[in-house]
Amino acid sequence: MLKGLYTAYTGMINEQHRMDVMTNNLANANTNAYKKEGSTSQAFDTVLAYKIKDMSEPGNLPRNLSTSRVYDEGLVDDPNKWSSRTGMSMGVKVGENYTDYSEGPMKVTDNKFDFALAGPGFFLVEYTNKADVTSVKYTRDGNFTMDAQGYLVTQDGDFVLDENRRRIKLDPNDSQIGANTNGDIYQDGNLMATIGVVDFEDYDRLEHFGENLYQIAPSDEVKSAEAAYNRARTNTALAERALNTARAGGAEDLGDLEAAVRAAQQREEAAQQDLEAALEGDTTAARRLEQESTAQVRNGVLELSNISIVSEMVNMIAIQRQYESNQKVITTYDESLDIAVNQLGRL
Repeated sequence: MLKGLYTAYTGMINEQHRMDVMTNNLANANTNAYKKEGSTSQAFDTVLAYKIKDMSEPGNLPRNLSTSRVYDEGLVDDPNKWSSRTGMSMGVKVGENYTDYSEGPMKVTDNKFDFALAGPGFFLVEYTNKADVTSVKYTRDGNFTMDAQGYLVTQDGDFVLDENRRRIKLDPNDSQIGANTNGDIYQDGNLMATIGVVDFEDYDRLEHFGENLYQIAPSDEVKSAEAAYNRARTNTALAERALNTARAGGAEDLGDLEAAVRAAQQREEAAQQDLEAALEGDTTAARRLEQESTAQVRNGVLELSNISIVSEMVNMIAIQRQYESNQKVITTYDESLDIAVNQLGRL
């Protein structure tokens, strides 16, 4: 098999991944305080250098083109004696995504509910998911507003928290507010609250959550609890649907179906409690990762995205050219195979 096909294929996959990241950046060019993303890649010679120094596998063994399953005689006490072994990379290797947390330009809006952070840090936001489970998220977007009850909220209705992780309650009858660089909010000269701002020593633990929010990467316990809760919700919905269908069909003996619905609801409630406990444990762990921020809070100002549209467009053209180059390599190999099969082999 021609290895050049795999080399060009991996190059196309990498350029497609880079294009996806680039288009997402362009789509969020006008999103307040959005931080652009990028992607890394590893060339074949770099991966080969690591493989040469890798002593976990004998260097004289032949490697397949992809990940394979091999039988390990050493695992005599393990019922699963098949283990995965990484094959040889025949081209570029798609790396990891990263986020550029550099500060974006500031825009003066003179809106009393607009805030921006001059320096490293994040606002604290109380987010509520569809299961009515609340958790603390982080954002740089200070485009806030006040709801009818006087709470300071985001444009999506999530509560902005103060330095003690409490909801910020203002006087809804007095829309005139003032703020200093420490994040203190005043109404009629009275201190109402201090906006909660935190920072992190290591940003690698942060990940995009959506809605311009960030979160600490959830632990395996939270992921497992979320999966169990979603399964429980699905089972409850199926049980209720079966009961409603039987009722609509005029069935008389519904005792078993009603018992199944009650059991499914109990399992869902238990799964929700387990999820809340796991989230609470993650919240405690996240608090240990937070540190005091040195950023100044500016009122009447919004931070814009740190994306340069011109640079992104130039990079997009370069990605397209590189993708086309790999595509031409595959076309050339295809033409060579056509000649070898249909012309050289002809008697």
